[in-house]
Amino acid sequence: MAESEAEKKEHRPLVWTAGRLREALRDVPDDALVHIAVAPVPGALDYDDRVLIGYGAATLVRPATDTEPARTETEHTLFADWPAGAYENTYPWADDGGQGCEDE
Repeated sequence: MAESEAEKKEHRPLVWTAGRLREALRDVPDDALVHIAVAPVPGALDYDDRVLIGYGAATLVRPATDTEPARTETEHTLFADWPAGAYENTYPWADDGGQGCEDE
């Protein structure tokens, strides 16, 4: 049975800018590890702990619509992974034995 519109709750998180992140990290030592707490469902307060493993930027081209002009924007993404530890290999596509990527 599909969830009706009345049963849905609007989730509007406050998304940080790069400036707000820089300000928050201003006094953090350069060698400090960065963890990311990921909510398992929108708005949850019981977070799953993840560690920051990378950054990427992608250029997105948005075509014009009836209400918006065409535009190009850059999307910035922080990539997270599970913290170090022993886990069952439950993902069949993970053929690296659960070791993940390491910086060279």
